[in-house]
Amino acid sequence: MKKEVVQLNIKDINTGRNQSRIDLYDEKIESLAESIKDTGLLQPVLVRKVEDHYELVSGERRYLACRLNGYESIDAIIVDLNDEESARLVLEENLQRQDLNAIEQAMAMKAIMKNEDLTQGELAERLGYKQSTVANKLRLLKLPEYVQRAIAHNTITERHARALLNVPEEKIEEVFLTITNKKYNVSKTEEYIKGLLSNDTHRKGVSGNVKIGLNTLKQSYELCRKSGIDADMKVTEYDDEIKIVIRMKK
Repeated sequence: MKKEVVQLNIKDINTGRNQSRIDLYDEKIESLAESIKDTGLLQPVLVRKVEDHYELVSGERRYLACRLNGYESIDAIIVDLNDEESARLVLEENLQRQDLNAIEQAMAMKAIMKNEDLTQGELAERLGYKQSTVANKLRLLKLPEYVQRAIAHNTITERHARALLNVPEEKIEEVFLTITNKKYNVSKTEEYIKGLLSNDTHRKGVSGNVKIGLNTLKQSYELCRKSGIDADMKVTEYDDEIKIVIRMKK
């Protein structure tokens, strides 16, 4: 790997395809830009040659800060890396960043697994993690986008999100709004969800035939909707019964 520092035109550099950060344009970029104005760029960015341009491998924040300052050129080190090596370097660098949130970590892990056809176990071994750590990160990507954004913006923590993974899909939004509006800590959130699931189990502890019947009706309703019928369905659960109302326009 070459270590010579060269000056490259910023316009000739594209951000890397493997960059996993999703919240780059924030006040931290402005702060870094001011710092670079005062002290200069202390650490060059890493790039690799791809066809007629350069692709950023490492140093996206520094690159963006220099662009914000209006710089026409930037200190860079050109490295000879293939797609796999570049992706691995980006992942390992990003996962070592203290400010990388859990969703960004999960996205980086998912990308490298896809690009290199790795299993969770193989990725965990490469990173020096337990397989359960990788699995728990990746499970966060199953949550709705609004929950993922909340994690990315520190509205809730990763532990809050793990608790939400136990909530039935149809109730996640309700629980999410409750824990965020009431500012529940992790312990309170886990306690609240545990109580919610316990109540649901008690209320829904009827025969499995009822669940089968409900699912059958829901599937029939969806088929009607897909066939173009203007319809709506409302399900109301009581302690001892479930009321289902389906209305169809003539």
